[in-house]
Amino acid sequence: MFVSVTRLRLKGKRKLPLFIWHTLKSNRQARKSEGLLYSSLNNEGWDTYWTLTIWENKNTMKEYRNKGSHINAMKVSRKIADELEFINWEAGNNPTWDECKKRLYHKYGRKLVK
Repeated sequence: MFVSVTRLRLKGKRKLPLFIWHTLKSNRQARKSEGLLYSSLNNEGWDTYWTLTIWENKNTMKEYRNKGSHINAMKVSRKIADELEFINWEAGNNPTWDECKKRLYHKYGRKLVK
């Protein structure tokens, strides 16, 4: 299994409708994508959003990531977010949200605050 975790913090409340629009479209694309095993969204307040997707392998994740609604969302994300982080890894089982957050924060040199 291939795990992909992203964290995005919006620049302001006016960016929220555009973010929601692209999230819905990307989520619809993901649900139809070959190789998707699991998908989850999480948030921290109104401005910070997490995604966790688990794929059969790295290639199926890249197929999703590099086309359609998701590639459009990636282009828009640079305009609406002031923080955009990600981490990927091979896994033998589904990670918990706590594990995902710890891994991402460690990658970017920050401490997890609960």
